[in-house]
Amino acid sequence: MTAVGTAEGRPRFRPDVEGLRAVAVLLVLAYHAGVPLASGGFVGVDVFFVISGFLITGLILREIDTTGRLRLGRFYARRIRRLLPATAVVLAATAALALLLLPPLRWPAIAGDIAASATYVVNWRLASESVDYLAAEDAPSPVQHFWSLAVEEQFYLLWPVLIIGLLWWHRRRRGRPSLRRTLLAGLAIVAVPSFVWSLHLTASSPGAAYFVSTTRAWELAAGAALAIGARRLERLGSLEWAGWMAGALAWAGLAAIGWAALTYDATTAFPGIAALAPVLGTTAVVAAGVVSRRTSAGRLLGTAPMRWVG
Repeated sequence: MTAVGTAEGRPRFRPDVEGLRAVAVLLVLAYHAGVPLASGGFVGVDVFFVISGFLITGLILREIDTTGRLRLGRFYARRIRRLLPATAVVLAATAALALLLLPPLRWPAIAGDIAASATYVVNWRLASESVDYLAAEDAPSPVQHFWSLAVEEQFYLLWPVLIIGLLWWHRRRRGRPSLRRTLLAGLAIVAVPSFVWSLHLTASSPGAAYFVSTTRAWELAAGAALAIGARRLERLGSLEWAGWMAGALAWAGLAAIGWAALTYDATTAFPGIAALAPVLGTTAVVAAGVVSRRTSAGRLLGTAPMRWVG
């Protein structure tokens, strides 16, 4: 179930976000299956990043609005309970199958990959080994898909700490601006250098650029910024033209994601400037759902089959 915080601190179910997550899942699966019209299906990962930044920041803000603080121990405990069991099962099964099916020569490398996956740093390991995710590798790591989860978990580890620091600083300022403005300023300090670094590293070292967290932080930050600004967006819902505006925004966002999935391929310099299409597209779809829950795109994404996949 996908829920985000509201201005009053209560969770609100977002079926359209679950459906958008299904779009991301289907794009990634189609890409790995070699579906001809999904040569850029790897952009589904970028859709995931924006959604994750939006959802986790919404939950954090809801706790701050309700209690006036963020309890790190409780936050991390929830993440561990949610992820650790499934992660342990998948990695244990992968290790067993590797021992049974793969030659002993590959065991040491796979053991290192599994250890890096268990500690959520496998993206850095893959980057250091110059793995090219978009190229046809002879023998890709069986846990290579854990790289995106590692990026997300590193964000979940550091972003709450930054929020607590910003909250402490905000409360000690005289004539202070709103907390959300302070959070947006702090987020910009992370996002802007990350985007610039993504442009540079994609041009100079595309293999590493694809995996490292420093080139992806701005994508999660885009979702986080949307959660921080959600209150202002919700106010737009009372305007007469809000419905058609939100509908147009949602369809434009889906079109941007679809265009990237259809036209990108292994030759696309990615993430870099090319990541703007799926990131801004996802941001547009989620923002449209904040303004109005009655758009045709939102209803399509919120259908039972899409929610089940998501």
